Amino acid sequence: VLSAGLDRPQLQDLDLRICDCEIGDPTGVALGEALSKCLNMSSLHLEMSDTKIGDESGISLGQALRSLPKIEKAFLTLSNTKLTDVGGRVLSAGLDRPQLQDLDLRICDCEIGDPTGVALGEALSKCLNMSSLHLEMSDTKIGDESGISLGQALRSLPKIEKAFLTLSNTKLTDVGGRVLSAGLD
Repeated sequence: VLSAGLDRPQLQDLDLRICDCEIGDPTGVALGEALSKCLNMSSLHLEMSDTKIGDESGISLGQALRSLPKIEKAFLTLSNTKLTDVGGRVLSAGLDRPQLQDLDLRICDCEIGDPTGVALGEALSKCLNMSSLHLEMSDTKIGDESGISLGQALRSLPKIEKAFLTLSNTKLTDVGGRVLSAGLD
């Protein structure tokens, strides 16, 4: 019912925090479906940490992001959820938005790995207006492939002014770390 109330094409700015509760994929999917109809959305702040959402939610939210032609700012927190690479890849691909200027993505303490990290790097490389990036992917299975992809993405962002990355307690080694670091110079 909450998600259905957000089915508003005129909605431009949404700040929704549903954390530390028992919601799961039915809510996440309904939310994605409602967001996909918000064609004037330019700013989205969505926190769904410490919930039971998983891949179906990630897929639905990724598809919703792809359908938002005016999105410029996105703050997404999906930490400590049941998200895996199945939903993580689609969610990441949904961030392939050239007009996106400010992204804050926090997907920590879940079962994502390199498939999600690589998809995120590929999506970010197409965000040519990105000026601010805050990325937290700690306590995940991302590794060198993710580091390489994210490093290459950072290098391709001509307008980036602020970058904050936290990749603690992952499988990243010097191989991916070097490319990631080179993306910051």
